[in-house]
Amino acid sequence: MPEQKSPLSHKKSLVFLIILAVAAFAVFANAINGDFVYDDNRQILQNPLIQSPTLYGKAIISDVWAFKGDGTTAGSNYYRPTFVAWLILNFQMFGADSFGWHLTNILLHVGVCLLGFLLLRRWTDNEYLAFAISLIFAVHPVHTESVAWISGSPDLLLSLFVLASLWFAENVAEKYANENSPVGKSIFGKYPDLILALFFYTFALGSKESAILCFPLFYLIFAKSVGKPTALRLTIPFLVAAILYFLVRLFVLGVISLPVDEGVSLSSTILTIPAMFVFYLKQICFPLHLGVNHSLRPVTEISLIAFIFPLTISFAAIGLFYLLAKKSFVQKTGVWIFILTLLPAMNATAFSFEQIVHDRYLYLPLLGFLMMIFPYIAQLFEKNFSAKAQSLLVLFAILLAVPLAVKTFFYNRVWTSGLALWSHAVTIDDKSAFNWSQLGANLSEQNQTEKAIEAYNNSIDVRPSALAYMGIARNFTVQKRYEEAVWNLKTVVEMPSAKVNAYTLFQAYEALAIALSEQNNIAETERYLLEARQRLPMYFAAITEKLAVVLYRQNRREEALKELENAKNQAKIEFLPASKTVLLRLGMLYAEIGRKEEAKSVLQEYLKLTAPLHDKITVGDRKQALDLLKSLN
Repeated sequence: MPEQKSPLSHKKSLVFLIILAVAAFAVFANAINGDFVYDDNRQILQNPLIQSPTLYGKAIISDVWAFKGDGTTAGSNYYRPTFVAWLILNFQMFGADSFGWHLTNILLHVGVCLLGFLLLRRWTDNEYLAFAISLIFAVHPVHTESVAWISGSPDLLLSLFVLASLWFAENVAEKYANENSPVGKSIFGKYPDLILALFFYTFALGSKESAILCFPLFYLIFAKSVGKPTALRLTIPFLVAAILYFLVRLFVLGVISLPVDEGVSLSSTILTIPAMFVFYLKQICFPLHLGVNHSLRPVTEISLIAFIFPLTISFAAIGLFYLLAKKSFVQKTGVWIFILTLLPAMNATAFSFEQIVHDRYLYLPLLGFLMMIFPYIAQLFEKNFSAKAQSLLVLFAILLAVPLAVKTFFYNRVWTSGLALWSHAVTIDDKSAFNWSQLGANLSEQNQTEKAIEAYNNSIDVRPSALAYMGIARNFTVQKRYEEAVWNLKTVVEMPSAKVNAYTLFQAYEALAIALSEQNNIAETERYLLEARQRLPMYFAAITEKLAVVLYRQNRREEALKELENAKNQAKIEFLPASKTVLLRLGMLYAEIGRKEEAKSVLQEYLKLTAPLHDKITVGDRKQALDLLKSLN
């Protein structure tokens, strides 16, 4: 058990905590005014599950992307109830104002840095070493994706709750090590801390799936203070928690893992692991090229550059880690934090082949890496400059932190808007069809249609995809080049369902209906909408609303009314905001044919269901519904 700290030592730690908090906040402060970018737009702004209080329960027991469908099937491999609860909390506080979301992300990062320092101070009994590690961690640019990107918060939540659980596990270990004290002998002295450690570990599991592999960290902490049998017994609850989370996740998703679009084969994944490992080491040590996606691709055959060379470096690094782990408890713990939290990111089968590595996967592993390396550096300073070793260590950390902080500060700007993000992405990886497609989407939002079409063409030149064809078609529609739009959209809808994401296919049918309608090709519009409804039953109501409009335009009001009435109940179930428009159309039609009471009832129901929703289309539709309701009264 570490000796009692002197008042001077506590004062020094307080100063270090203040400096860390200021540094961690200041280096990311310019991200606060950023927009919602990338997944934020759909995962937050277009997600009724986190916006509507009546759906909170469903949100917590669904996967993160369940809002893309009707709730009957999982939309992703991510079951993260803690993260979803965090989204709900932030939406309740800030709504569609991105400022607050960015602020809480930065505060999470500050919290992780401070908690990391406090833990390291306990483990090393050295404020200077704890500060040096925490300072580099606080300002490192690989954190930008996790901190400056709102949807990067799972890594922050995971880290915060893992470190909090380790803190209370350390309390348990210290009390067991001091069995002769009154607290050590009392069951009430140890088990509240054990319960709190388990409590925070459960929240970590709900933050990100990689927490499943973190339970051995508790064994390390317990084993340094008590015998192996007792340490194993104390670790079992954490193993049980991990297993229970895995079983709940299996129940929610229905499978261990859903197939990924353009995924990587198992054999290729095995060959790619060394290259991925070396990539992450490079990003830690030389964070020069940062981006939302990187140019590393799966390795498909054994070669000197792609496999043998990174394999050799990997073995050398692992050997070094092994030697470092034997030197001290904190270094051993650092090795395990680095390995256990990075290991899930080595599974390339879980990713699209263009997106097998991401900077954000280094958030907590970076702390483990620094815990391995910096104690060794501290020993070197102690050996050569014993009198000034601690001060020199801090100075070394500051000199290293300054260029890292500058890099972070400037890289934050890339994440402040979608256009900036994807413009940068194509400079990092210009052979990514996905990057070009995302750039095209953001150029479209800025009404830069010609540049958007050029970006989508670049995407198709790299690799034809449904997203690119659909994106280019939407821009052709804006330019009233309907024939070209229809050709591109038919290319998408004629793809096999197994080759196209269901939501993307829905959007393609929707865009095709618009383009055909603009050509006054009503019959073909109707045919494709009926086909869409058959292929995509999870979007029955959303498609029916568009079909009813087509029928109405042909003066087939009775058929339109029947379609809307048949879809009314399904509209309440489906999560897409567009599905609720069935009720608006039904209210409008009831009002037109003189069924005023039914019109008022269904319009009120529409307004109630869409009250929490903040997407632009819904806001406009709600105004239309309110105006109509006033006229009926």
